[in-house]
Formats: sequence, structure tokens, C-alpha cells
Amino acid sequence: MKKLLVVLAVALMTSSAFAAKYGSAGCGLGSMIFEGDQTWWKQVLGATTNGTGFQTIAITLGTSNCDSPAPLKVTQAEAYIEANKVALTNDIARGNGETIVGLSKVYGCSNSNEFGRALKSNYSNIFVSYDASSTEITHNINSVASTTCNTQI
Repeated sequence: MKKLLVVLAVALMTSSAFAAKYGSAGCGLGSMIFEGDQTWWKQVLGATTNGTGFQTIAITLGTSNCDSPAPLKVTQAEAYIEANKVALTNDIARGNGETIVGLSKVYGCSNSNEFGRALKSNYSNIFVSYDASSTEITHNINSVASTTCNTQI
């Protein structure tokens, strides 16, 4: 009973400004079962259904209205760049290598050779300082990828 009251309180206090197509109950199976008008009781039942663990699974798998468009791609790119920073720096200086092939897949580039050439020609714009953070590097690579790979970032 306490869990239901907590879920109810959270559902009622959640701002509708943050609600997407699924309402304040959040994405997950509950948002699909109790879709339609956003009456309070549908939001409570949706949040309760999501609270049984279905929402976690939906977020993990990207199903049940829990899809994540471009922001996930940026996060994947930044994680890849952080994990491969030294090798990527060397490969970009050469214009080819395994890390560029992997990064081109993260960005959805169809031609890793063209992407590598574009990265090489923008090396000084990508690595603006010796201790540039992965976030800065990602931001700089995003601008190269958006023109070379026709990727929306």
C-alpha cells in the first residue's frame, strides 16, 4: 500500500512540462496499456504498471515508447571517444585506423575512409588543446560528422 501511495504522489507531482507522448507516468508498458487521454487514474495505473519492472526493461531495450533518438548517439560517441582517446588521436592524425572505422559506425557513416580524411584535415580543430576533454572532442567531431556523414546530431 505504501508503494502505491508513493507512486501516486510521484505521478501527481511530476510536471506535465516534462511529459512526452506517454504522459507523466513515464514510458513503458503502462504508457501503452493506459494510453489516450491523460486522466489522473490512467496515469496512476500506468505508473503502477511501469513500477513493476516493465519500465526498466523498456528503457534498456528502447521499446514501449522508451525510444531515445539523437541524444543517445552523442552519448555513445562520447563514450567511444573516451574509451579510445589515445588510439583515436593517433588514427585521426593518420586519417585511418581501427578507431576511425569504429567511430564511423557509431556515427552511421557509410564511408569510413572519407570520414577519416575529413577528421585528419580537421585535426587541429578537433584537438584544440593537449588536454581537451572527451566532451570537447566529441563536440568538435560532431561538426565534422554532420557534414561528412550526413548525420543529425
